[in-house]
Amino acid sequence: MSLAALARAATELRDRSERDPLQFWRPTPPQLAWLSDSASVKLLRGGNQIGKTMATCAEVHWRCTGTHPYLTTHIPPVEIWIICHSWEQSVSVQQKFWELAPKADLHPDTEYVPGKGFRGKVPVVRYKNGSLVRIKTTNQGSLGLASATLNAVFIDEPPPPNVWGELQARVLRKGGVIGLTMTPVGAPVEWLRKLVDDGVVSDHQAALTVENTTPIGGRAMVTQEQIDTISRSYLPIDRAQRLEGAWEGSTEGKVFEAFTESMIHDGPLPDLAAGSKPYEIGVGIDHGADAGSQVACLVAVDKNDKYPKAYILDEYIAGAASGEAHARGILQMLTRNGMTHNHVDKWVGDRAYGGKRSGGRMSNLRLMQGFESCLNHKPGRLPFRIKPAWKPRWSVYHGSNLLHEIMERDNFIIRSRCKATIRSINHWDFSDSEFKHAIDAMRYAILSIIHDKFRAPVRIQLY
Repeated sequence: MSLAALARAATELRDRSERDPLQFWRPTPPQLAWLSDSASVKLLRGGNQIGKTMATCAEVHWRCTGTHPYLTTHIPPVEIWIICHSWEQSVSVQQKFWELAPKADLHPDTEYVPGKGFRGKVPVVRYKNGSLVRIKTTNQGSLGLASATLNAVFIDEPPPPNVWGELQARVLRKGGVIGLTMTPVGAPVEWLRKLVDDGVVSDHQAALTVENTTPIGGRAMVTQEQIDTISRSYLPIDRAQRLEGAWEGSTEGKVFEAFTESMIHDGPLPDLAAGSKPYEIGVGIDHGADAGSQVACLVAVDKNDKYPKAYILDEYIAGAASGEAHARGILQMLTRNGMTHNHVDKWVGDRAYGGKRSGGRMSNLRLMQGFESCLNHKPGRLPFRIKPAWKPRWSVYHGSNLLHEIMERDNFIIRSRCKATIRSINHWDFSDSEFKHAIDAMRYAILSIIHDKFRAPVRIQLY
């Protein structure tokens, strides 16, 4: 073959792969097992990065075009819904869906905007043959299911049980199917596990291994070294879930196993006293009435690199006391670090605490009143505000996971005088114990700087 002919062939192959990527896509063994399953409800339960979302995208495209290579499906046109947990997750799924889409089969009205998804209040993908895909999120309430009759529903991460019941009803009339993909972390899945045990749901479990991420007839997409690196970045308690797709994680052992004695360091941080960048200064406060349960943590965070660096500079530990006494103690903590309240970029405090029995109630408001008294400010004229910690369900888990990742990257330093915080890092096991107070204060301070809200870490999945 001449050089010119070879160049034309390469160009044609590239053009074909751009027009119809699905034609060149090859599944991995776990993906193939799930894609070939003819069960009315099937689950692909696996570790992070085994290609669960891409398997969903392939199956939906095949069903919409009537070209499924492994199953007999409804004759198009069909209507299929893809259900995601959140809009952020939905955008990621839409990107994968677009990348794999056979572009020649899509209707001209279908428009994809990089970084935003498909056009429409509810993103819609139309095919030339009349098939329709709607992409929705479970935080849209009932999902508008009242009158929907669907050929199939595919769910990226498990929905609440009440939504599950509605989805089953929507595919019943047409004898449709439900496909689920998930990593069992960060959501209650006991109800789904029971359905699997009862034989209602066909379950496929896939661990993150070199073999399970190698396309059939292709080359491995990850190495064992990469898998080992990923493993170390996960919290010990959920490593089995994130790597193997296990239903449950471990409840034994300390949370922050990546913490080492070498992270205890008293060396100076350049220009920290002047409050100059790259550092942002935060104070996190956990309220309590018992001895040692009122904790404030002073941190500095460098966000300029790809991964943030966190420095735990000092701590304030006390029991039940007045707001003024706590404010005075926190100001003294700032003073011994060469700072004033003006150097602090973020103040974050826990919700009000009333004590286990009849102890006094401590809150952000009472503490700010204490600062007003110590700093001689009139009521309501304090130059800063202690914002309440954002505490949705699973915020402790997600925040702890981010702290663990910082430690795993060796981007964590703590001063030796932070004795209670060091002891807590070394012993906290996710229980509601004496060690949790310092962890919460540290978590509030660091995450308030890294994120405006405590967000779950982004899942990165293989194709």
